[in-house]
Amino acid sequence: MRACELAVGLVAAGENWPDAVQAAEHALADPVCRGSASCVSKALGALVCAGELVVADAHSIAVLDESPDDRALAEHVLLVRAQVARRTGDLTRCAALLEALRDNGAEDGIRPEVLFWSVEVLVALGEPRAAEAVLRGHGGSGALLLAAEAVVAMAAGRPDDALTAHLAFGQATGVVNPAVLPWRAWASRAALACGDTGLACRLAAEEHAAACRWGEPRALGTSLAAVAACSSGGEALVAYERAIRLLELAHARAELAHVLCDYADHLTAQGKQAGEIYDRARATALDIGHEVLVRRCGTVRGEAPALTPVETEVVRLVRAGLANREVAARLAMATRTVELHLTRVYRKLGLSGRRELRTLRTHRGASDGFPA
Repeated sequence: MRACELAVGLVAAGENWPDAVQAAEHALADPVCRGSASCVSKALGALVCAGELVVADAHSIAVLDESPDDRALAEHVLLVRAQVARRTGDLTRCAALLEALRDNGAEDGIRPEVLFWSVEVLVALGEPRAAEAVLRGHGGSGALLLAAEAVVAMAAGRPDDALTAHLAFGQATGVVNPAVLPWRAWASRAALACGDTGLACRLAAEEHAAACRWGEPRALGTSLAAVAACSSGGEALVAYERAIRLLELAHARAELAHVLCDYADHLTAQGKQAGEIYDRARATALDIGHEVLVRRCGTVRGEAPALTPVETEVVRLVRAGLANREVAARLAMATRTVELHLTRVYRKLGLSGRRELRTLRTHRGASDGFPA
């Protein structure tokens, strides 16, 4: 398992991501490693941090096929697949996988990660109360709990608490590599919201220096966006545009939507036209189900909330009389995923439930994204 430890060491140090990928793949080719939940989890995690998401997912499927009855291995792999879904912008799938882990009582070794990513993705899906319920129901402690508390605090409009928790997380863990968790970029955003520009800029600069050492496009793009938010004039524009190109290269749709929205805000503040950038940010956010960014862009553009293409299809089938399990079978998704889509539809359209959805008049405008 030396290859696995090498991969983990390179990720922890935040250096030489190509070598980390090579070491992780060597580890996963070793039957001894493939029979160990911990080794598989570490090697797959290294691939995820290196941005090799397709490779990580393929290995995940192969490992599960080889050991279908190993529950511990299955849980570790399921968490990795949830992280792959999150990083590719499939927020609904990520939430469903994490919920399955919580419902099945994930083992102690991965429970903190399941908690953190559950909170983070629920906030992105526009469900802060559900995120807080998950957080409060955990009843544990640890560094990732601090990170989860920071995410909830920021969503609740308490950037001072978010900043304190992010900094506490960084001090407790010493996480260097932003591909593991971009806590300095998040702390920088919280510091800006608190009016502490000096701290925000220092954190952003540290994050970008660490991202440059690692070299992976997603980490570089995210860190450059943090630098851009602390900059002004042409320097900010260049940083935003470079961040956008890097995030496009990494296919980091959630991060891209966020940076596009920030970029549009910056252009607007400079008195420049940003309508097309807002439209692109909103379209990207809609595609991945990032409700917070959809509402943020929609508010700026003065638009009503719209349904995503998947939500529109779910609504069409429900209005045709299909039960959730039938909708799930028709769309090749889990029943719980259908339920998550419907929950967001009810919230967007101001409905109390399925009965109102099925009896809602069908002449709403196409701008509402509602299927007639």
